[in-house]
Amino acid sequence: MAIEPPALPFAVQRIVYFALIMSMLCYAVVPAVVLQQNGGKGLAEVPLPMLDTVAITLGAALGVAAIFVRGKLHTVAAALAGAARARALFRATLVPLAMIEAGCLLGLTAWLMNGNPVPGLVVALVLLSLAILIVPLRDPA
Repeated sequence: MAIEPPALPFAVQRIVYFALIMSMLCYAVVPAVVLQQNGGKGLAEVPLPMLDTVAITLGAALGVAAIFVRGKLHTVAAALAGAARARALFRATLVPLAMIEAGCLLGLTAWLMNGNPVPGLVVALVLLSLAILIVPLRDPA
């Protein structure tokens, strides 16, 4: 018989969520400062339009997939009780946040490389907004 680990307190969960959101915000400072110092010119010798396409495509796909995964994981969590439910609800937010973070960082990197805020920065800001929206403000358990 396996011993179940206790669920993380909600305050600790919020710290993890906050850290993921802050990592996206802090990384956004890098392209902003580099591009400002570089006169708005990206780091790529010539703009890479394929990178913009990839940022849009993967950003949209990861955003939709994160919402889908969150729904599925919440459904699984609803069938559980006690500490198992609390752990499942934490996972139901953490996994989508990680997926959203990947798309956000890709968008910011596309902005850094190409120097054009559209679409890289736009993709990153939309995904950052989605990440903020899915973080629970009160303990769902």
